[in-house]
Amino acid sequence: MGDAVTLEPADYNEHGFVHLRGFFDPDEVERIRQDAKRIFEAQLLQEGLIEQPDASEETFEAGLFELFRRSPDKLINCGKQAQHLISLHRLSLDPRVEEALVRLGLRFPNISTRPVLFFNSRHLAEKEVYWKVSPHQDWRSMQGSLDSVVVWLPLCDIDVALGALEVVPQSHKLGLITEDVVDGFGMVHRFSDDDFVPVEVQQGDALFMSAFLVHRSGHNVTEAIRWSCHFRYNNLAEPTFIDRGYPHNYIYKPKDELMTRGFPSREQLDGIFGRRARRSPSE
Repeated sequence: MGDAVTLEPADYNEHGFVHLRGFFDPDEVERIRQDAKRIFEAQLLQEGLIEQPDASEETFEAGLFELFRRSPDKLINCGKQAQHLISLHRLSLDPRVEEALVRLGLRFPNISTRPVLFFNSRHLAEKEVYWKVSPHQDWRSMQGSLDSVVVWLPLCDIDVALGALEVVPQSHKLGLITEDVVDGFGMVHRFSDDDFVPVEVQQGDALFMSAFLVHRSGHNVTEAIRWSCHFRYNNLAEPTFIDRGYPHNYIYKPKDELMTRGFPSREQLDGIFGRRARRSPSE
């Protein structure tokens, strides 16, 4: 668990966050980023925006920016699929995360909502909140246990230039101070720029934060994509959460309409299942 063995709950309780360097092997985290890139690559190849898989980072990013200009719906759908990567969900369930949560006082950790993967760039966003989130508290959207924790992971090295996360230490002690909600984010307006502290991180690090900690995205002044993800957890043993009947603030439901009219045909299904049935066991 790297530096997690030195995790001090008293420091976390005082400051509202703890930065655990080397919490994961960088290769474990890079697997998520590469899996996400594979999703986008399939559409980039389909659109002729890259010539082959495993293109250079610069070629991949340029292709992604062009895909957003040409077919924003395709890029958005790729982003939606990236939220369901098995590698992403597997890491959110890792025993090392659970152990750290218990050490921070969550006697019965439980998932608050699905993991979220971010690929932030001003070239991939229709409005600012989609690539640079202003000061906010995550608890406003979670509304779970009072000791709920957000685990934020960089999927690449993130310094100030790439938009390192910025936090207001001890702001979690102020309670719920959000003033409005924008696209699901509980915004906070009372702090000045001088109150924020950037947290530069490397791939494999983990930031454990109180859901009440005020934080914001830094300003990515580069042309590169800022890759990150976060996991959210409640404590099912927290008394007020029990008293409130375990409220759950997220809604998941399928659309009623058929997204692709006339799809699939019986011939297309036969192309899948018939072909597989005709294969020999040795194939």
